[in-house]
This record gives sequence, C-alpha cells and structure tokens, in this order.
Amino acid sequence: MKKTFTILSMMLAGSLAFAQSQRLVLVEGFSQASCGPCAAQNPALNAALTAATHDTVVSIKYQTSWPGIDPMNAQNAAEVAARVSYYGITGVPDRILDGTNTTVDATTIRGRYPISSPFTIDLSHVFNADHSAATVTAVITATQAFTASGAMVLQVGLVEQEINFANAPGSNGEKDFYSVMRKMLPNQNGTALAGTWTVGQTQTITLNVNTPTYIYDESQIAFVGWMQDNGNKSVPQAAYSYPQTINENVAVTAISGVPVVQCATTFTPTITIKNTGTATLTSGTINYQVDGGTVSTLPWTGSIAAGATATQVLPSLTTTVGSHNFKSYITNPNGNANFNTLFESTNINFSIFTNVGSVSPIVQNYSATSFPPTGWVIDNPDLGPTWTRITTAGASTTTTSAKMDFYNSSAGQVDEFFMPNANMTMTATQATLDFYVAYASYAGEADKLEVKVSTDCGATWATPYNEAGTTLATAANSTAAFTPSATQWRAESVNMTPYINQTNVLVKFVATSAYGNNLYIDEVNLHAGASNPASIKEINSISSFEVYPNPFQNQTTLNINTTKSERISFDVVDMLGNKVMTQNLGVVNGLYRQSIDASSWNAGIYFININSSEGGSITKKINVIK
Repeated sequence: MKKTFTILSMMLAGSLAFAQSQRLVLVEGFSQASCGPCAAQNPALNAALTAATHDTVVSIKYQTSWPGIDPMNAQNAAEVAARVSYYGITGVPDRILDGTNTTVDATTIRGRYPISSPFTIDLSHVFNADHSAATVTAVITATQAFTASGAMVLQVGLVEQEINFANAPGSNGEKDFYSVMRKMLPNQNGTALAGTWTVGQTQTITLNVNTPTYIYDESQIAFVGWMQDNGNKSVPQAAYSYPQTINENVAVTAISGVPVVQCATTFTPTITIKNTGTATLTSGTINYQVDGGTVSTLPWTGSIAAGATATQVLPSLTTTVGSHNFKSYITNPNGNANFNTLFESTNINFSIFTNVGSVSPIVQNYSATSFPPTGWVIDNPDLGPTWTRITTAGASTTTTSAKMDFYNSSAGQVDEFFMPNANMTMTATQATLDFYVAYASYAGEADKLEVKVSTDCGATWATPYNEAGTTLATAANSTAAFTPSATQWRAESVNMTPYINQTNVLVKFVATSAYGNNLYIDEVNLHAGASNPASIKEINSISSFEVYPNPFQNQTTLNINTTKSERISFDVVDMLGNKVMTQNLGVVNGLYRQSIDASSWNAGIYFININSSEGGSITKKINVIK
C-alpha cells in the first residue's frame, strides 16, 4: 500500500467556563551516541524521567550529528538540526525544560509540575491495518485567556519510546535510548495555532503521517505533542500518546553458519528468530536470498513466547567465488502482517575465496578510490566505525592509507581486514609481510593490532604479530582525533617463511578497540625474500619516485629525485617473481629519468624495485596493457 500524508481541517469550538489545568512538563534532551559526557549524565536524567512517569513529565530526545557517529541522527538529521538551531544548542548533553534551557533533574521537574497551565491537550493516535501510516489527533482547549508573545504552534514528534541495540551504535558505550525523536509532524515548523485564546476556545488538529522506514521497532512508536510560543520559546502545555500493542510481530535477529570468508562454495545458514510481539508465535514463513536474487521460502511452525528466541537451520546453499550477501526475514507471523520493518530482516556479507590464492607478491597502498580494494574483505560485525580509506595521510609519496577508527569505536569492538588469499608457491627460502603502521593513543588506552594467518580457509589462525598500547604507538597521546604526519609512521615486518609453498594463505589485520585513538596501515607488501617495506621511507634520500604513464603499453618513464648522491639500481619482476629487467643507474643526485621499454613483455602486473647502495628498497606496481 502506498503511504499517504494528509492534513485535515482545524476546527474552532464555542466558549465554555473552565478553570486552569494541570500542567504536563516537557523535557527536550540533546544527546549523541558518541558523546562521552552524554553516557555519563543520561542515566541520571532517565532515572528522573522514569520516576516522574508520563503523568508528570514527558520527554523527547534529539540525537545530534556531533561529536561522532550516531545512526539515529543520520536517519533524520535535518529535523534534529532545526531543533538544535531553534534553541541555539552548542554542546551535548543539553536539556530544555518547557522551552527554557536549564538544569533538568527530579527537583526541577517537581518544581515545575504544580504550575498550572492555561490549556489542555488531548493527544491520540491510531495506525492503519499494516502500520504504514498513523493518524494523530490533538484537541486543544483553553481553560484560561491567553495571548502569545509570538507565533504560536503545535509541535508533534513521533518518538520511539525505547531503542535497544545489541552493540553500542556509537563510541560512548550506550546501547539503550529513550523517547528518541524520529519524525516531526508535519515537519520541524509544526502547525500554526491561534495567537489569542479565550476561555473555552478549542482547536482540533488531525495529521496523518507515514511510518518512517528506519523505525527500529514499531511497537515502541509513541507521540509527544506540545504548544510552543515562538516569541519566547515557552511551552504552556504538553501531551503524550502511548505506544500501541502489536500482537503478532517477529524478526530475524542473527545469522550463523556463514563465515565472513571461506573457501567452500556451499554453506548452511542458521537464523535466530525472535518473537517481538505479545502473542505466542506458532507459525510464519522464513524468506532467504543471496545477492538480492530469487527469494526462497520455508514454512515454519513451533512455539516462541513473547520476547523469546529460537533457531532454525536453513537448507544448504551453493554460490560462486567472490563477494556475496545473504539475507533472511520472516513474513506472516501467525498468519498476520509483520510490522517490525527494520529488524524483521538481517543480512550478512561474506566472500568465497578460491582454493588456490593469488600468486605473491600482493602489494597495496590504497591509492585506488574503491574500498575495500578488489579481493580485500572487511568484517564489521557490530556495524559501528570500521576500516576506511583516507586521502589525507600516507606512508609514502601518496596521501592514502587504510584507517581504523578507534576514536569513535566502542571498547571491545573487533574489526577485521582480510587480504586476498595468497599462493605462496615460490623458490625463495624467505617470505615477508611488510607494512607501515601509525597509531596514537587518546590517553594510554591499549588499542590493539594483530596480524593473523590461516592455511585452512580460516578454520584456525596463527598470530605472528600482536601489538597494543604503547608498543603499537608511533606518536604521543592525543585527545584530538589522530592523523599521522610524515614522520609518525613505523615500518613493520612479519616473517611469512613458515608459509612458503602453501597455496592458500589467508592474512587478516585484526583491530580491537579500547576506545582510544586512530590506527592506520599503508604500503602492505606480501612478498618473497627478507624484509623490504614497500615504502619510499625506506630510502630517506629519495624525495619522489614515479612511473609515468602507468598503465602503459610499450614505453614508460621512471622518474627518481634524490636529495643527495646515491648509487641506485632497479629491477622489474613479474607476478611469478621472475626478473624481466635489471639496470644499474650509477650515482644519482637530484632528478633522474630513465625510459623503460616493455614492448617484449606480456600484458599484466609487474613490480619495479628501486635499490640503494645505502641499503633499503622501494617497490611500486606497474600495469602493462596490450
């Protein structure tokens, strides 16, 4: 059914004799899921609001766009920003009591409640049959003569009374959020009211609103309404319409049996079914699909009490090598419509690798705009901050690298970054994984970086590299989000010799957050031979090293610029490690250009290695096209 939105007419009623009315206090809160002080102060506010109950006070919370990540803000940023601007909010947490920016606690709420109001508001709502839209009605009655100092409006906010995350959505650790504003009706400007009221005057406003698709749990939808004088921002009265019971509702809350990376093309998923309604769940239809393709169905029967869960193994599925997405959801709970639009489905990304990996070397400096790079896989199980590509810091002449956002990650969050699987069949007697790392703690936290290696498609893992805290750090502590300078990188080498002649080697970088500061890696190079970091920093006297054009067909030019006299040579190797060219450039001082003739080479990827008489090497990937 297409969702609709209408505003019905406003009606005025005649005057009657009334007395002043009991006030319902309104608290507007401004908070954020990545705000540390918010996490520290919100429990006391929530306790005060709970103790007061909706008979005394109602609240509406706005999740702001700063200081970090907050998915609830991202879902409706514009209307939150309007309320931030309306009150001139400059920091979070902040609270407004009946339109006044002041301390909000149990004492101030109790002090405000006895002050009578010149209005009553009767606020109610009903949903249509499939919960795709709600009709909200507010009946306002003046019990005292009233003249506003400015434009008078009725504000109505659709709120989720309670949102519970399995993992903190931001970096401050909060998982439970209350009375979060999800939509303003009809928008942030509200609905115009009369500015002057006589005793007994009434105004009825009826609004129909679409149910936002980003709602986490429709059984938690409530509405908060309040009159506001835009002249002085005062709130003379507020009202609340409680959530409505949904008897039949169900969600798929988890998927197992689908490893993030695997070598087998066949997998057997298991889903977790949660009864999010109030009636015992006895039947439904399980739906599942791969990559948005044909939806397969499986009838389900059983018995799941309200709030309880059960698991169901699905039929085995077969797909192809590459990156995929598996999704599952349930329809027809007890033969009825399912209303929990967001959490009714769960999906997982996974990749299937070949049984024989790509021939090393594998080199990556994150210069390509696509991220993760081709063949690389990110596992971000909590959907929080994770590995991203940045263009403002790099360990070589590029300004690109891969960043793990520990600054905004919750403590304990684990994010994995898989390299393409490697075929390490080679004649060399040594093999190495080189990379550069940059990291600063916030105030001494032990954020951790591990390199893990598997030769059995991820069934077991070895950990040849494990650094955390001060041993991982390349810069001093910083309370600002850390971005490394050119001197704040350190070369790291991992011995990969034990894996020589293994045809399927999986390597992953594992980042474990302690809610510290940012981590970066760059110039990753899995190759034959001893340590040879693929970074220009290994030869400090070279200020630039370029191959242009690249890609090229038959001819290209090597450009080297040194800051002092140095004997330089270079060689070019193919993907199998075979040398196709070697040349000694002699003593180089300043800018040097060397033509490279590739007319006899096959099309493909090659690596050019610059070698210095002072020791050290630089590697750059080149692409020959025919």
